[in-house]
Amino acid sequence: MLLCAIEKNFKGFSLNVDIRTQSGVTALMGASGSGKSMTLRCIAGVSKPDRGHIELNGKVLFDSAKKINLPPQKRNTGFLFQDYALFPNMTVRQNIMTGVKEKKRRDRQSAAEELARTFHLYPHLDKHPHQLSGGEKQRCALARILAGSPDILMLDEPFTALDSHLRWELEMELAALFRGFPQPVLYVSHNRDEVYRLCDDIAIINNGKNEVMGNKWDLFKEPLTVQTARLTGCKNIAAAVVQGAQVSVPDWGVAFNLAEPRRGIHYAGIRANHLVPASAARAADIAASLSFEIVSEIEDTFTVILMVRKKGTELPPIRWEMRKKDREALRNVPQELAFLKEHILYLRQEGDHGQNSGIHQ
Repeated sequence: MLLCAIEKNFKGFSLNVDIRTQSGVTALMGASGSGKSMTLRCIAGVSKPDRGHIELNGKVLFDSAKKINLPPQKRNTGFLFQDYALFPNMTVRQNIMTGVKEKKRRDRQSAAEELARTFHLYPHLDKHPHQLSGGEKQRCALARILAGSPDILMLDEPFTALDSHLRWELEMELAALFRGFPQPVLYVSHNRDEVYRLCDDIAIINNGKNEVMGNKWDLFKEPLTVQTARLTGCKNIAAAVVQGAQVSVPDWGVAFNLAEPRRGIHYAGIRANHLVPASAARAADIAASLSFEIVSEIEDTFTVILMVRKKGTELPPIRWEMRKKDREALRNVPQELAFLKEHILYLRQEGDHGQNSGIHQ
């Protein structure tokens, strides 16, 4: 179990996060410079917070009030840096051996060779890091980390330097690794699809603070804040005006009726692939519909992206993404766009901790 409630101040920036997780994979998502990597560095002991408390499986790693600050080598954390941090003058075998603790050299060598087999590195045991591919370097770094049986595994954007084919291959290997790892995992990434596939929970870090934290299913279904909606892939977000139980969205030219009045709504959102032709939806499921015109059309690899707006207006366009065969079918129906009740996102401003839907704040 990890408890991490810390503050660290820089010139013009303040990190103030509260991360709590028992097991499974927790993603840290946020814009560049939001404090995700610094959070990992503080947990690992590479950087020192100004205030706060860090505890891992009942062991206090840092406590400013009690003046506890264990050095990195006594924290038993596994930290995969973006550049993998392999020792350039050591072979793969030697790099992995540095992670094996308190064993005779023969036992350490045997353990390193076993891990090399697990990570498909056995043919490369005598190579140096500069002779390895990006994927092989990553596997070597992971093998070295796991050699020490860490109490937590932390990965800082592990796929940044890899091409798309290698990313997919290593992602499947990481998924298998995570399933067999009994301790908490913290995973920093900008890629929402990668996070969705690999992680169980998500903590959104915004301007140094974890804005929302919860189960990934809940966060994708109901992101709560504008930043969370953006990071989980919502392309359509607009300011909303609330009057009683009605939410008007002037930029879209529509209004939605709520079942009951709700406080703290400042924006509305809808994912680009959740818009549908009105003719394809049941009337009872539709929150609002509008006649539209196409501003532009972009053909993607497997989909078509339409930028549409309310017909006869100069309103900002709404992004509508669909399969190519659905685009063809749309040509033969009236140009009416529907917003389904179940897919509308009601969002608050960052820093506004209003009513939520069971997601931990």
